Amino acid sequence: MLGEPVEIDAESNAKVYLVGGDERPADNIYGEQPYGDATGRRIAIRYYKSGDKPGGISILDLVDGSRHDVLVGATPFPAFHAWGEYLYYHQTIDDVLTLRRCNFLTLEVEDVAVLPDERGRYSYGTVSPDHRYYAVSVRTGDQPANVHLLDVETGEWSILLDKPGYHAKHEQFSQDGRNRVLIQLNRMPDVKQVLLAELEIGGQERLFPADRPHTARPTGHEAWVGATDRVFFSTGSDPESNGNVWTGRVSDDGPTLVHKEGLRFGHVSVSRCGRYWVGDTGEEGVPIYIGSFATGRCRRAAFTRTVYDGKQWAHAHPYLTADNQWLIFTSTRGGHPQVYGVRLADGWLEDL
Repeated sequence: MLGEPVEIDAESNAKVYLVGGDERPADNIYGEQPYGDATGRRIAIRYYKSGDKPGGISILDLVDGSRHDVLVGATPFPAFHAWGEYLYYHQTIDDVLTLRRCNFLTLEVEDVAVLPDERGRYSYGTVSPDHRYYAVSVRTGDQPANVHLLDVETGEWSILLDKPGYHAKHEQFSQDGRNRVLIQLNRMPDVKQVLLAELEIGGQERLFPADRPHTARPTGHEAWVGATDRVFFSTGSDPESNGNVWTGRVSDDGPTLVHKEGLRFGHVSVSRCGRYWVGDTGEEGVPIYIGSFATGRCRRAAFTRTVYDGKQWAHAHPYLTADNQWLIFTSTRGGHPQVYGVRLADGWLEDL
């Protein structure tokens, strides 16, 4: 089982647990499109090699505390497929890079598609909610990445976006049934601009109102708002604004400031239901706040107590499980990167 909580937050009464604890460093991978199943019971954890013990990816059960190894010997960044039936990931089998998937609940593994070497170097990619499409950022040589699209049903590849001078990354399929891809576009060289765009399969690229003249430079942390056509994102500080988290559609003239009380958020995510947003700050103890889109209020849920050491596993990357019962994050608290789960107190979210 998960054992006793390592901390109980004095303000929220939330209980913080170590989940999937191991001698190896670990992280929860990312927060914008959570690596967990649609019931909220199981999540994915990435472990890093330590000594003679190999790294890999495991699925953890938050109900009984059991851990199930999916991939041993590698630590890839799995494809985005938020709160889905499957965990999608890359694995090299007989020298062939393959997109695979593991069912969160049955743990059955199957091959999805071969990823041809000749297309270039693949990022992690994203799989549509209907499992039909795989969109992935691909680099050729030293050129900025563009976006390739695989129709899993037909096996046909195409170019979804080729925007010279911009490096495409952080691809995320929408959850609203339209199969639009949210893409971050960094203007190169030196990231002179960070645009956010919506890509339509077989259609055009449309920009969200982000970066100048709308906002300060986006931080690169963005997510779809539930099953809507809106996105939620954080930006750098702006002396003309009391906040730095925004929401907007491609059709909007400008974005809407979500929180106006001066806190500066970094990593962000949104609940599956689309009602709540999550963000961490650089305050002492690196607390995580959860806010309501409807009321504009937010409250501290817990402290991560992580200390940045220059590595990915020191970032909290917080997210809510599909049932809004658990808040998942990574922390180096105690000097050892591990994944933690915050069991929220009954009724706490509704009080927002």
